[in-house]
Amino acid sequence: MNRPSFDGLSQPEANHIQLYSDPQIFELELERIFYSTWVYIAHDSEIPEVGDFKTTFIGRVPVVLTRDEDRKINLFINRCAHRGATVCAEERGNRRQFICPYHAWTYNLDGGLDAVGLPTGYNEGEIDYAVLSLQKIERWDSYRGFIFATLSAVARPFEKHIGEVRKYIDYYCDLSPTGEITVGTTGIYKQKYEGNWKIQLEGSVEGYHVWHTHKNAVDVMAREVPLMKEYPRLPVKAFDLGYGHNIIENYTLTDEQVFERWPAEFVDALTAAHGVERAMNALRHRFNLVLFPNFALLEYHVRVIRPTAVDQTEVRTYHTSLVGAPEEMNLRRVREHEFFYGPAGFGGPDDYVIFDRIQRGYQASSAEWVLFNRGYKSEQTDPDGIRSGQHTQETQQRAPYYEYRRLMSISGDENRLADFLPHAGEQQEVGG
Repeated sequence: MNRPSFDGLSQPEANHIQLYSDPQIFELELERIFYSTWVYIAHDSEIPEVGDFKTTFIGRVPVVLTRDEDRKINLFINRCAHRGATVCAEERGNRRQFICPYHAWTYNLDGGLDAVGLPTGYNEGEIDYAVLSLQKIERWDSYRGFIFATLSAVARPFEKHIGEVRKYIDYYCDLSPTGEITVGTTGIYKQKYEGNWKIQLEGSVEGYHVWHTHKNAVDVMAREVPLMKEYPRLPVKAFDLGYGHNIIENYTLTDEQVFERWPAEFVDALTAAHGVERAMNALRHRFNLVLFPNFALLEYHVRVIRPTAVDQTEVRTYHTSLVGAPEEMNLRRVREHEFFYGPAGFGGPDDYVIFDRIQRGYQASSAEWVLFNRGYKSEQTDPDGIRSGQHTQETQQRAPYYEYRRLMSISGDENRLADFLPHAGEQQEVGG
């Protein structure tokens, strides 16, 4: 195989298969992306009470999130300061201290070292309780309860990073009369597939495959939402929101369709709570949103992508509920979610089969390129630098790779694919 130089591996219209199959590149991705930018950690509804905790990962780094006695949120590396064992093995729970299973070093909810096993074995000055706490992750922030963190001291400020995404998170949360949601209280799915993490990142906003791969699901959904019959021709778009974030609009309802889709009492409740404009924005829009590199927000769930190897990925799907909504509304959300994403659903299982098949296809090293050129020539850029294209095109798949190339320090080679693709020049990067 004619292997391109590293700088030629990712371009606006194509990625080289090495980006999905090379273990060395995977290790660089952990270092330069997952340990260098903002990643999703949890939602604050997952630790509502004093003593609640959740464990998760930033790349391979184990972390623990707690709510301490002052109801403050704390985020730590899940690693004993003594010999390095994780101090908490459970995914979620409630406790007042974390005790390392190796030598009983004991930590409080704020991460401070409280006690060590067999303390008389230490001489004076060998233990500094003030220093030997759990390593705190200083840089974390949240928006509407969604918590993100970075291990980097030089990553852009979170307020700048989240940028254009705020509007869509507002739409999502404002579907609750209180403006609040819960994450994971009504169910969590855990999947693994034998493929690279970027396949799920791309697939979370994939509009091109829906009409074929999920045709049976579309036919059934069209009974309740007739406009789904016209899915490929809907006047909706996908957007590159900058910094690798992107969104695909699944549909946008008219005022008349809002009242066909939602009970009038629910529409009235949202209008009373938020005002007409905010309420209608929440009711009209259905979308899939990606925050690069590991988070997706879909109509009924939060999706978290965890890379474990170059060809192994874990995906956790946390169902969301609307605080203050009628019980039947949240039950409906559960049932509609199960219909498409459940283990026996009409959609989600198909996607994971496809992801496995994609990775197997990448073993054909003589076919070197993965294409993202659909709609590139007709892509629009507005005065704010936001790119957009029709929802079955690939603007949203191209979006993460502008940020990917920046973080990985990969330059597009305008000449390398000149004979392969009709238009290989890279556009101006959004966000700087």
